[in-house]
Amino acid sequence: MRPSKYESRFKAGELLASFISKEDKTLNDLIIRDPNFFFCFAIPNGGVPVTEGFCSKYNLYYDILIVRKIKIPYNTEAGFGSVTTDGTILINEKLLSRLNLSEQVVRDSIELTKTEIRERLKFYNKELGSEKFYANQIQKKRIFILDDGLASGFTMLAAINMIKKYNPEKIYIAVPTAPLRTVKNVKTEVYEIFCPNIREVLWFAVADAYKNWYDVPESEVLELINNSKFYITETG
Repeated sequence: MRPSKYESRFKAGELLASFISKEDKTLNDLIIRDPNFFFCFAIPNGGVPVTEGFCSKYNLYYDILIVRKIKIPYNTEAGFGSVTTDGTILINEKLLSRLNLSEQVVRDSIELTKTEIRERLKFYNKELGSEKFYANQIQKKRIFILDDGLASGFTMLAAINMIKKYNPEKIYIAVPTAPLRTVKNVKTEVYEIFCPNIREVLWFAVADAYKNWYDVPESEVLELINNSKFYITETG
């Protein structure tokens, strides 16, 4: 039987917290007892309202973790890798080997993506060179990374790569929906993945898990974080 569709991303975040309370009572109790031992990262844009819902249930703090794909020059809808907030790069080597791109083109594409990251950081009034901030929030803590769903999971893998640089105690992934093949792939890279709506299908779309799907505009993300009780920045 197919699970019910989520009313909204915010509601999906609330339900993620409820799902964890049922699936892992020990973890749930630890979050409630010591929320400062945990920190969350939201992947914008769709992951931000999910994280707001999740953090509202658990009283946890979060930051945004921007991930941008490294676009294929002749097909900018697709990418051969990703760059994260702090400049961490993850290349899809298997795909890149088939693209026949020169080293210069690859370097230029990566630099373009880093420029896009800097522009997004400026838009969200975040600082560059935030290694100390990330170390303070991540080191020896249990980290949740949230999005509104996983498809291939490559964006999430890039985010995981970044978080691992700062020596967390454990990494958890919490997403409302994902295909089984992606859950299996991502699960090998983290301590646990929580996903109430896992689908064993050939063709998958995150949108299918929501009643009213829409692409979250950056203006909505900005409004959410500016009015949030749970979003924190380098300045607190």
